[in-house]
Amino acid sequence: MEMITKEQADAIGEIANICTGNAATTLSLMLGRPTNITTPKVDVLSNEEELSRDDRILVKVPYTKGLDGTNLMILKEDDALIIANLMMFGDGTIDGMQFDELTLSAISEAMNQMCGTIATSMATLLDEPTDIGFPLINSKYKKTFEIPDELCNGTDIVKVTFHLTLGDLIDSELMQLYPKSIVKQILKQEDK
Repeated sequence: MEMITKEQADAIGEIANICTGNAATTLSLMLGRPTNITTPKVDVLSNEEELSRDDRILVKVPYTKGLDGTNLMILKEDDALIIANLMMFGDGTIDGMQFDELTLSAISEAMNQMCGTIATSMATLLDEPTDIGFPLINSKYKKTFEIPDELCNGTDIVKVTFHLTLGDLIDSELMQLYPKSIVKQILKQEDK
């Protein structure tokens, strides 16, 4: 089976950097706080230990147009709770805050807005209409999807890790996982 090369992984990292940078602007506007995402670190992995940690939330971003498949975003639980708190007009304090339907709904909406921006940016970069379905979230509280087989069965994954800051509330990491099938499609579109 053909492996993902460093050049291909770097190309995905560059595309992810532009798309996620635009998504940070969306998040900043939504939450009324300065948001910054730094240049990413790109790795090619055969499996990802972050998928099984229970202090993370997984956000599945299904493509419905332009690309066929899905990619995953991984956030630390506390970061997701801070975002949810701000979405619900709080001040970002999460003491005693738990995952429940309301919190997950707020996180889903924030991720939907961010991922919508990512899809729009991707469409511009690839010169191909690209759209996503509503993001699904897995957390300790509730699982809403099975992790796609191609992200956990030992084939190549491109992992893009960003340093994320949100005002003085979040200083953390945001990760995106791109399975090999999506990587190949993106690079094929980009080469057109």
